[in-house]
Amino acid sequence: MRIIASKIIFTCFLIPATNLQLLINVRNQGGDVMQENITANVSEDTITLEFMRLDGVYVSQLVDFTNEVEAMKLILPGEEELGQSGHQTLCFLTHAAQADFITPDAMAKLRQKNPGTVRMAEEDKGWRQTTATAWAGRAARLLSPAAARHCGPARDQLYLRAADLARWAPRPGLEQSSYTSVVTPFPAHALASDVSEGTPLAACVSEPDPAKDCICHLEVCVNWYPCGLKYCKGKPQGGLSYRCGIKTCHRCHRYRHYVRRRDACPTRA
Repeated sequence: MRIIASKIIFTCFLIPATNLQLLINVRNQGGDVMQENITANVSEDTITLEFMRLDGVYVSQLVDFTNEVEAMKLILPGEEELGQSGHQTLCFLTHAAQADFITPDAMAKLRQKNPGTVRMAEEDKGWRQTTATAWAGRAARLLSPAAARHCGPARDQLYLRAADLARWAPRPGLEQSSYTSVVTPFPAHALASDVSEGTPLAACVSEPDPAKDCICHLEVCVNWYPCGLKYCKGKPQGGLSYRCGIKTCHRCHRYRHYVRRRDACPTRA
């Protein structure tokens, strides 16, 4: 399938950066078109990307550059055939790979030509696997106030992994080694990965008992996001390069987390 070149350019970077919101029409890998809303908040040093999937799942990804925290929020409507009412909100905190997004300051300088254009990402970043090992609890507020607000509706379905706790810098009033004291690890049997550690829990999709605990698998793809800057060469006399556009990427995420009951795992995601 032909990739449509991005027609998003930079204004002169002598103009002060301000908060910016972009509405982008994006074609996914299945050929369907959806709209993404991308907001750069320069004062908080965050970027938020939001969209509604065709199956009704709302996806909102926040990246806090100052605190190196990424928060992926999913709001899933209930499955009527499973007797679920209302909706579920889940959120996953991970250490932010900042190279994946351009900075809020750079984002705020973007101006879009031809806003009605349907776009496709230039590079496929593949899949990123995340296996949560704990409920985040109070750690979210300590790690990133912006992420804590973003994930507020998730409440007790806010997850992180112990491996990331060691990557975040210590916060004021809290030693790095004390992060583990403000999270709630999953039960030991939920963390077993082989026979020597115990019997691994079944995946929820293969667990017949709706009241039994299991490991839930969720997948979400971000079909288009600004993942880098492009530079063009100046006039031959000067020879200096300047920012002239952005590189765009596609990435999918697989999240694994423990649930106390199989019917707490949203199967549609």
